[in-house]
Amino acid sequence: MLLAGVVASLAATGGAVWLREMRPPSMMQPVAQTISTRDEKPQPPPLTADEERFATTLWAVHREATRSAVALSFAGIAYQTEGRDAHALAQRIEPLAKFFHDAETQVRAMGAPPSLTASQGQYVDAMALYANAASEMLKFTGDGDRQRLNLAHEMDVRASEDMLRVGEILWPGQYKPH
Repeated sequence: MLLAGVVASLAATGGAVWLREMRPPSMMQPVAQTISTRDEKPQPPPLTADEERFATTLWAVHREATRSAVALSFAGIAYQTEGRDAHALAQRIEPLAKFFHDAETQVRAMGAPPSLTASQGQYVDAMALYANAASEMLKFTGDGDRQRLNLAHEMDVRASEDMLRVGEILWPGQYKPH
C-alpha cells in the first residue's frame, strides 16, 4: 500500500511536469516576471576556495549517491509491482547497501572546512540512513516482515530530504531527481 502511494506520487509528479511543459507559451509567466521573482530570493554567498574544494570532492560521491538512491527506491517499487521476488530484490539491494556504507565512510573522512562541518554531518547521516534502509530491505528478504519495508521507506525519505538540504547549500539550483 505504501509503495502504491509512492508510485502514485511519482506518476502525479511526472504528469504535472508534463502538463507544465505542454502549456502554450501564452499561459506561462512572462520572462521579466520570472527574473524578478528569482531576484527577490536571497542568493547564498559564493563558496570560499576551501568550501569549493569540499563541494567538488563531495560531488563525486553525490553524483553516484543520487543514482543509487533512485535505484534503491525503484528496487522497492519493482518488488511490489513485478511479482514480489525476494531473491531478485536482494540482488538489487546488496550492491546499493555496500555503496551507501562505503559512501558514509568516505564522506566522514573528507576534510570539510569549519563552515561546512554541519553539512558534512548531515550528508554522513543521509548516507547512514540509506545504508540502514538497504539493510532493512535485505532483512525483509530473509524474514518477510513487511514492517521492514515501511521502515526502509521512511529512512529513504529522510535521507533524501537531508541530501537535498546539503545540495541546496553546496550546489544551489541543482536538478532534484527525487
